[in-house]
Amino acid sequence: MNHHPMESCPRCGSVQHVRPKGILIGAASPKKRFNGEEKAGYQRLDQLAVDECKPTLLKPAPLKQLVDGFFCDHCGMGFVTSDLVQDAERS
Repeated sequence: MNHHPMESCPRCGSVQHVRPKGILIGAASPKKRFNGEEKAGYQRLDQLAVDECKPTLLKPAPLKQLVDGFFCDHCGMGFVTSDLVQDAERS
């Protein structure tokens, strides 16, 4: 499933409590959803969306939203490697 080496939890720094897990990300970021406009009062439910990831590292449709990630059992937090996220300069 996950081809990345085990990562440490960004919250607690532990590797001991981290395990590979499929993570469901958003279909579109607010930037894409609202054509780059800032929408006052919009609350984002996800923290990462398909269009914010490197396309070459995503699965083919319809599984684009399911990415290989990790879950920390100690913190109860899911996360992905920074390699998956597009650079800010490229967006």
